[in-house]
Amino acid sequence: MLIYRTVIIMRSIIAFIAVLLAACILQFPEPGNASVALKDCETCHVLYPGMMGKEKGKDKSKDKITKDAMCVNCHTNTAEDTIKILGSFRTPIVYNTQEPNKPLAGGNFYYVAHMGERKGHNVNNISYSDMKFGGLPPGYERTLDPSSIGYNEHKPLACAGSNGCHGDRNIEDPFAAIMGSHHAIDTPVDGTTIAKSYRFLKITSISKGVVGLEDPDWGQNSSPTEHNEYSPSIIRLCESCHGEFHGKDKSKVWFRHPVGVVLPDRGEYKSYTAYSPEAPVARPDVPNLPGKEVKPGRDVVVCLTCHMAHGSPYNSSLRWNFETMIAGRRGKSGCFICHSKK
Repeated sequence: MLIYRTVIIMRSIIAFIAVLLAACILQFPEPGNASVALKDCETCHVLYPGMMGKEKGKDKSKDKITKDAMCVNCHTNTAEDTIKILGSFRTPIVYNTQEPNKPLAGGNFYYVAHMGERKGHNVNNISYSDMKFGGLPPGYERTLDPSSIGYNEHKPLACAGSNGCHGDRNIEDPFAAIMGSHHAIDTPVDGTTIAKSYRFLKITSISKGVVGLEDPDWGQNSSPTEHNEYSPSIIRLCESCHGEFHGKDKSKVWFRHPVGVVLPDRGEYKSYTAYSPEAPVARPDVPNLPGKEVKPGRDVVVCLTCHMAHGSPYNSSLRWNFETMIAGRRGKSGCFICHSKK
């Protein structure tokens, strides 16, 4: 009888443990690229012990500095590697203090910090404000900015918030605008939440975020068969700060390259059929796997076709050196990937 009772008790304990494990699995699913597992909490909370601002007697000014610099600190590397290990997870590096060996798909802030203000976005805690354009992004038009706050020209460009790209632009504070997203379920990338928006690019709380296919290596080794897949929704994000970049007079010929247009399926353009990470296109429907083909007449030219999101070695954060793009020269790179017969 004692043995029988012992067996019953053991079975009950095992069943209870099984229920707990099942609950944990349901509550904390396998994280995606941007989600931080529970075991990794101490990585940030130990490095930045006062970041929640609740400690008694804490100097709030120091807390603000910590929060403002946190994105930059976590995604910076003093070495040349562009993916580093924090705790037990891989972290994409967007700013190397020495020239990066393999810049990620968005480029690197190294170039704007060390090679000049024309080489990328002038993000606070990395670079000074742009002297040419002043406080406002070039082409900024308030009526085309969907955020309720708008861009504040008296404050610097930030990683997130109303003066940034990531998180909710309806929230001014960069830290608050993205808070909790690293802990949230981040799949599928359907734009319904910040965490489920492509690279946390939500734009505003009431609008659908950017969608796309995220390369698990953040584009570190981009190739025709391994790369991010973009959606035309990325244009809405860029336009929220650069909405009138082409000028208000639409009757004039294009001074700068059009975006949001379908790659023509005729003439010189129809030859661009093998996908090149040097001139990425957007897909009307985001595929489940990276596509190695480009479909003229269907795929779309977007801002990222020519520009890097963070920074590059070239002026205007271009993907290539525009000064060497001379018609008639042999080779298929840069502009001539699309304009194949110039």
